[in-house]
Amino acid sequence: MLQDIIIYTPMYVTLFWTIVLLSTRREKNRAKFFLGIFMFSAFGVYLSHAHFFQKVESGYIYFNSIYNFASLAVYPLFYWYVRLLTVELDYKTVNLIHLVPGFLAGISSFVVFRMMSIDEQKTYFHYLMDRNIRVENFSISLQVQKYIFQVSRIVFLIQVIYYVFKGQNLIRRYNKRVANFYSNLQSRSILWVKVLLYSMVITSVMSIIFNFIGRSVFVDSVGLLLIPSLIFSVLMFIIGMEGLMQNHAVLEIESDEKGIPEIALKNENSLKLKEKLLILFSEEEVFKNPDLKITDVSEKLNTNRTYISKLINTEFSCTFSEFVNRYRVAEAKKLLQEESSKNYSLDYISEKSGFGSMVNFMRVFRDIEGTTPGKFREASMNMKNVS
Repeated sequence: MLQDIIIYTPMYVTLFWTIVLLSTRREKNRAKFFLGIFMFSAFGVYLSHAHFFQKVESGYIYFNSIYNFASLAVYPLFYWYVRLLTVELDYKTVNLIHLVPGFLAGISSFVVFRMMSIDEQKTYFHYLMDRNIRVENFSISLQVQKYIFQVSRIVFLIQVIYYVFKGQNLIRRYNKRVANFYSNLQSRSILWVKVLLYSMVITSVMSIIFNFIGRSVFVDSVGLLLIPSLIFSVLMFIIGMEGLMQNHAVLEIESDEKGIPEIALKNENSLKLKEKLLILFSEEEVFKNPDLKITDVSEKLNTNRTYISKLINTEFSCTFSEFVNRYRVAEAKKLLQEESSKNYSLDYISEKSGFGSMVNFMRVFRDIEGTTPGKFREASMNMKNVS
C-alpha cells in the first residue's frame, strides 16, 4: 500500500495540474495553458515510471517508448513555457525543433521494440531492472535498444544544463524589464518568476542525480524510492501552483508599454534631465503613486521612457523600481521617526509612502534597511528617549 502511494503520487500530481491548467482559457493566458502541456508530458514520464516500479512487463514496449519521448520533452516544453512567459506573445512552431530528440528517441525505441521477440523484450526489461546482467550475449536488437536508452540519458543531461541556463537568462531579462517599467512589483507578482526559476533549478539537479544513479537502484527499496517521489511531487506541485497563480506575463507588459505612445526625444543633455527627474521625485513626490510606471514619469518630463530608463540605470545604478522604492523607504523612515509615529499604523505609513501593499512595504523596507519598519521605529524612539 505504502509503495503504491509512493509510486503513484508524482503521477497523480502532474495529472491533476494537467487537468486544471488545460481547463484555463487558451486565448486568455497562453503560458498557463501551455504549462498544462508540460505537465502532461511529465505525467507521461511518471506513468512509465509507475509501470517500471510495479514491474509490469506487459505493455512496457509502449511505456518505454513513452518514457524515452516524454523524458526528452519535459525540459524543452518547460523552456517553451518560459518563453511564453517572458518573450513570446504567441505559440511559435519553430520551437517544435526542441522536441526532435524526444520524437527520435521515442519512435526509434518503439520500432526496435516491434522488431524484438517477446523473450528479447522480457530480457531487456530485466536488464533495466538489474544493470548487473551481462550484455555480451544480447542480440543486435537488444544492443540497439540499450544504446538508444544510453544516448537518450546523455541527451537528457545536456538538455537539463542547456535549458536551465537559457531559461534562467530569459527570466532574468524578464525581471529586469518588469523592474524598469513598473514601480510596484508586488502587483505584477514577480515573486512567482523567482520561485519558478528555483523550482526549475532544484528539479534539474535532482533529475541529473537520479538520471546518473538510474531507476534500478530504487526498485526494491521503498525508503530510497520515497526520496525522488517526494522531491518531484513537491516540486511539481509548486510549479503547478505558481503557474496557476500567474496572471502577469510578457503579453501584459507589451500591452502596457503600447498603451502610451512614445514621445519624441527632446534635444537636452542627460544632466538637465537628471535634475528634472530629481525635482519630480523630491518636490512633486510622484513616488507616492503606488502604481507609478516609467511612462508616467516620461510623460511628465516630456521625453521617452527608454531614455529615462537608461538614465536611471546608468546614473543611479539601479532599476526604475529600485529608484522609486528608495524614495518610498525614505518617506517611510521620515514618518516612522516623527514624534507622533506611535499613533500611526504600519498600514497607514505604507499607504502614505506609496507602497501598493503592506507585504510589498515590509519586503522592500527590509531589503533596503536590513530591518523591519516596526523595529526601525522602535530603535528610533529609543534613541530619542535616551537623548
